[in-house]
Amino acid sequence: MRLRRVRRSGIFAACAILAFAGAARADVAAGDRAWERRAVTLQGDVAGSEAIASAIAHYREAVRARPGSVEARWKLLRALHYASEFTDLPDDAKAAHVDDAVALAKVSQDIDTASASEADRARLLFWSAIAWGARAQRAGLLTIVREGVATRMQENASRSLELDPSVDRGGALRLLSRLHATLPRVPFVSGWVERDRALPLAERAHALDADHPGNRLILALAILDIAPERTAEARALLVSVADAEPRPEAPAEDLAIRKQARERLEQLDGRDD
Repeated sequence: MRLRRVRRSGIFAACAILAFAGAARADVAAGDRAWERRAVTLQGDVAGSEAIASAIAHYREAVRARPGSVEARWKLLRALHYASEFTDLPDDAKAAHVDDAVALAKVSQDIDTASASEADRARLLFWSAIAWGARAQRAGLLTIVREGVATRMQENASRSLELDPSVDRGGALRLLSRLHATLPRVPFVSGWVERDRALPLAERAHALDADHPGNRLILALAILDIAPERTAEARALLVSVADAEPRPEAPAEDLAIRKQARERLEQLDGRDD
């Protein structure tokens, strides 16, 4: 009888584990559905926050149910970034999402990812780097270099690139290009910064997906930073982004990219005058 009880408890435990895993998968699927609806309502150039809030809640539940789920973690990081950058949320709520993303990126460094696919691991690394980048925007370039945040971004983006260059259609290439183009090179702190790498990285992103407006913008910026003799080419890229209609699947993101392109064109026009 005692052995039978042990066996039954083992069966119950296994059933509980399977149910927990099933709930996590269900929450990821529900989060994905909410993610697809993230820009159903636009308030000017930004999205309403209802759908992305639902996605965040579902992905959080998936992470809680299966802490080792790499997929749930990177999707939660992506959703938190979207909420902090492309929605109508007030600044304090956006800052809270940035803090949440950084905290998640920190703890995600210590989970075992060996059983995850290379694609999921690459995305976890990339969106962790983006979380650190959002923190960097609020702290200033020199501060993040001194704190080691910039190096963490570079390491995560580089590892993501090695695993899967297609993540976010060249996202790691875009991020690395801007890091090399804009960060100060401080000996023993950010000695990895090399200005000459910014343009080749941007060109790789553009070659990977020339239709992505972010890749065209990053290439234009790299040209202006590194190869001013190619300013006419950079201007043409900026014009193509500034005049482009947002992609139906990513309107808020593309409106933000378009705004950056238009602002850079205005700066060029002012300089030319």
